[in-house]
This record gives sequence, structure tokens and C-alpha cells, in this order.
Amino acid sequence: MYDNTQIDNYNIPFVASEFGIKTITGIAINKSPDDVRKHLTKHPHFVDGFICAICIQGEARLRINFQEQELKPGTIMIILPDTMLEPLDISDDLHIDTLFFSYELMSDEPLINEFDIFQKIRSFPCIKPKEADIEIFKDYHSFISKLFFRDNDPDKYKKLRHLILALVNEIKSVYTSDQLSSKAYQKSESLADRFLKLLFIHHKQEHSVNFYADKVCLTPRYFTTEIRKSTGKPALTWINEVVTAHAKSLLITQKRTVTEIAEELNFTDASLFCRFFKRHTGLTPSEYRQTIR
Repeated sequence: MYDNTQIDNYNIPFVASEFGIKTITGIAINKSPDDVRKHLTKHPHFVDGFICAICIQGEARLRINFQEQELKPGTIMIILPDTMLEPLDISDDLHIDTLFFSYELMSDEPLINEFDIFQKIRSFPCIKPKEADIEIFKDYHSFISKLFFRDNDPDKYKKLRHLILALVNEIKSVYTSDQLSSKAYQKSESLADRFLKLLFIHHKQEHSVNFYADKVCLTPRYFTTEIRKSTGKPALTWINEVVTAHAKSLLITQKRTVTEIAEELNFTDASLFCRFFKRHTGLTPSEYRQTIR
């Protein structure tokens, strides 16, 4: 089960406020083709909810949990709670039909807590399924959207919840299909994969190479050499980038003080955090906040 109490950044109220779109008790959906494109910013966000999206037109390059992904027409993107999402490049004609719903909406459904499916989604958040599956996904989005924006329906929420559950079941079918068992979607967990998973879990508290090397039973020197070989960057660079990205997301979407953010990211004091942040961004935390207002 997911714990959404730690990070409250890219959630339904925030999306509704920033995108200027309507919400219904834990559900948000785009109305016009460019709703998503117009409001995507090249800053990292932690997602507090589920995003089910399909690319209709255009292209985008995103970083999802520190791994680069591409969106092209026909690509389905599934984002799980507590995922870091950072847009990198977005084409001017990008059209993504997007459904965003909270964990609480489906928390009592067994399907929402199926570990194996979520592990596969985390490994492959962006996939291009068979054409028939793409059309079904489009149909679900269209039907949910029409119901969502229909007025004077006292049972709207109940109907939406059932439709979203049906969509989630379709997503499960896609991720358990033969296509997702093919070689194109198979990979053994490499040292880099293990490191990035550990980094995502522990980066708020642990900023040293020694900690992650110890977790995989390697010496720090050998560990960082192998990470550099497989990713092109040493382990410490990854750690610093992830901590910086999380700091940016907190500065963007939280009304916390710099001192509170420093504490959240396990810096001994605010001045140390400010020096770290400026070293990696060229700006102080306060200056960075000013640039995104």
C-alpha cells in the first residue's frame, strides 16, 4: 500500500489550480487538447496520485524516476504515486489525453495494491501497446471525459469510479499481455537499476556513496566505477542530481521555508543546504523560487 503522507506536491488540488481545470473528488481530466502541454514546466514534480495518459499528437521527452522516457503518438504513460516526473523537451503540437486520480479513490480495491503489476509499471511507465489496446484506451478516456463534464448527474462520481476501475483493469491486461513478456520489455535488474531504486527510496536521508555501495555489498570505489561505466555518470553525481531535483520540487510546489526543506532532505542546517543547492544550480533556494513565479 502506498503512503502519500511524505510528499504532497503534484496532487489533484495543485493540478486543478495550476492548470485551471475542473476536479471531482480526487479526479481531474483534461478538456482541451493543449491543457497538459500549456502547463507542463521543465521542473521536477513528485506525483501524488495516478496518471493514465495517452499521447495523441506530438512528442515529449520526460524523466520519470530519473530514467528518460519518450512520448510519441500511441504511447501510453502510466505514472504511479510517489513518482518523480520531470518534462525535458515538449513539442509545440503535443496533445496528451490525461486522467489523474488520487490513490484514495481506489484504495479499497485489491487491484490497486497488486505489487507485481506496479513493479512492471515502474520499470516500463511508457509503452506502445497493440493498436486495438490503444483504441480501447482512447475510448475509455473519451467516455470518462464526457461523463466528467456532463452536468446534472447525481450519480456521476459513482459512475466515474466504476469506469476508472475498469480502465485500471484494462491497463493490467496490457501489462500482463504476451507483448509485455516479449524480449523488448525484458531486462534483468542491473547494478544501475538497483542503485536508482535505492536512491529513489533513500535519497532524502542518505547522500553518501558509501551507503549505497554498502547496500549492494560492494566497495565504494568499485561501486562508483561500475555506475559510471553503465550510466555515464559517477554515483555521487546521481545522488547530487536526485537531491537537487527533489529540492526543486519542494521549492516549487510547497510553501515550506528553506529551513524546513533543509530538514526534510537531512541537511544539518539551512546554510549547508543553501551552499549545496547553489553549487548545483547556480542559484540560492530563494533565488530559484523567484525564477519560477
